[in-house]
Formats: sequence, structure tokens, C-alpha cells
Amino acid sequence: MYHQVDHAMLPSVATGNRAMDESEADRAAILAAIRAETEAWLQRDFEAWADHWVQSPQTRRMEAWASLGVRVDEGWDPIAARIRKIVERFPEKHAFAERVRWEKVNVVVDGNMAWVTYDQIGSDTGEDRKRQLRILHRVDGAWKIGCMVMMECTVEEASCPLIEVDADARVLWTNQLARERMRDYPGLVVAAGRLRARRRERDGALRDAVRLAFHELQSQRPLNVVPKQSWAVALGEDTVGVPLYCWVLLEDGRALVSFGDAETVERRIANAREVFNLSPAQARLARLIVDGHDLAAASDLLGVSVNTLRTQLQRIFDKTGVRSQSALVRTLLSTEAPTQ
Repeated sequence: MYHQVDHAMLPSVATGNRAMDESEADRAAILAAIRAETEAWLQRDFEAWADHWVQSPQTRRMEAWASLGVRVDEGWDPIAARIRKIVERFPEKHAFAERVRWEKVNVVVDGNMAWVTYDQIGSDTGEDRKRQLRILHRVDGAWKIGCMVMMECTVEEASCPLIEVDADARVLWTNQLARERMRDYPGLVVAAGRLRARRRERDGALRDAVRLAFHELQSQRPLNVVPKQSWAVALGEDTVGVPLYCWVLLEDGRALVSFGDAETVERRIANAREVFNLSPAQARLARLIVDGHDLAAASDLLGVSVNTLRTQLQRIFDKTGVRSQSALVRTLLSTEAPTQ
């Protein structure tokens, strides 16, 4: 049987394939440029690093650090001056393959502009995690970085057990402490990929707390003004009668579960009082927040006005260096005494 070929369709197919090939080539070139820029930074090669940037007054470099706050450098000259100082002050070189890996890489190309988002694990300072956005321009055929936004993630560095869950309590990630302590922890268990309370009658409260957390996470309100960012869940008692708890926290755009027992919580609160120089009143408020009470409930329990407690909470934030109740709970549960 004879089949007639519609030759009018051939150019469009060829054009589509060519566009796809060009898109893949652009994506590869963009990722190669970012990798080369990162490698030059790790090798403290300022000239090679600078060659990958758009050197104009419109260039921006923005950083957000948990401990240092937000820094914005506007224009190539101040950016270059700052990077030169860092290279001179910290000359130690590192290899990309030994220090850095990327996750969740997404590249979008539109003509002579592109933007890339990814998580970078590892840097010249260690095994940290940073969420990055790079906006690139094609300049004389080469992709150059015109804007960089870098946000430090602190969850992975926590010194308390943490489990990330989705809205159905499916486990997405656990840190090393959680993996170690879950083996023998009597309050929680992972079953069919979901985090559960070992005691069935306590499981509903855990699921409710996770749902409440995701309701806040998906709302339009900024997390730093949400009135409650941690939910305490009682899990019963261990074999010798010590109460067990877990906390559902919102931090870094994620729902996290931490856990422990009453004795550990008491010890950590006492350590935090010493480390951060909390007053007795501040320590009492901190404990109530860890137990899942908001300021209104704490006001009733302590017989103090909400405005007074709001002032106390701000002073606790100032002393501990955090800016949300969920971050405060995690900090308090992570605090060890200086001698330990």
C-alpha cells in the first residue's frame, strides 16, 4: 500500500526538534556556568568567579542567614569589593566534588534570560544547605549571573530529632538524631511510610496537629506573624510512667515533628535558661510555649496580661536569636548545658 508523505509537516517537526535541542543546550550551558562560578568560589579564584557575573550597576547579590539576618549588595562594584575581601581573608581552597551537591534543580529559559532554583548542600563552610535562585542573562553568547538570592536553611543543622511530614503524615525526611532515637522511642512509630503514635488512642491528636500545621502553612499569612507555629501532642507515658510528647513545628516552609519525654524537656529548658540568661518569668513562658500554649492561654495560666507576655516573648526572641515560636521551641529542645 502506498502512503503519501505530507512534506508540509516536515519543517515544523524539524523546527520543533531544533528548538528542543537548543533548549537542552541552553540548560546545559547555564548549569555549567553556575557550576564553574561555584568551583571558582571554592578555589578562591576571584577573576574566574567574576567572569561569570554581569558586571553592571543592576547586578544584585542577596543573602538571608538565620544568625546574621538579610544582606543585600546592589551593583557590581560593592559586590566585587566584598568578595575580594572574603577571598583574601579566607584563602583556603576546596574541591567542588568533595564539598557540594545540588538537589531540586529547576531551569527555565526564555530567550536571553533564564532563572534557576536549586538546593545546594555543602559549601566552603561545611555540610550546610542553602536554597538558591540565580537569574542569568545571555551576554555575547555566554550565560552570566545578574542576580543571586541565597537563603540559609537551618533545619538540617538542628541538634534535636526532626521528622518532616506531609499533610497525611507521610515521612519525607528525618535527621540523624531522629533516625537513631526512633528505634527505641516508645511514643512514635513509622508504619506504611506514615508517622503514627504507638498508642492508637493518641494517633488522632497527632493527625489533627499535622493538619492544623498544614492549614497554617498553606494560608496567605506570613509565618512570622502566625499566632501559633507549634502544636504539642501528648503521646502517653513510657514504661516507668514518664510522660512522652511530640511537637509539630512550622519552619523553613516545612512541617516538622520533634519528640522527647518530660524529663528531657525539663532538662533542656533548664539548660536554655542558663545558656540564654532567661529570667524565671521568661523561662516559665518558654515552657508553656513548648507545651503548646499560645499567649492567650499562657495569660490565663500565669495571671499576666497578654501584652506583658508579648513583651516577654520578644525579649526571649532577642536573647535566643530566633523570630518565631516554632524556631524557639526547636532551640529550647536543642539546648545543651555549656559543660556537656
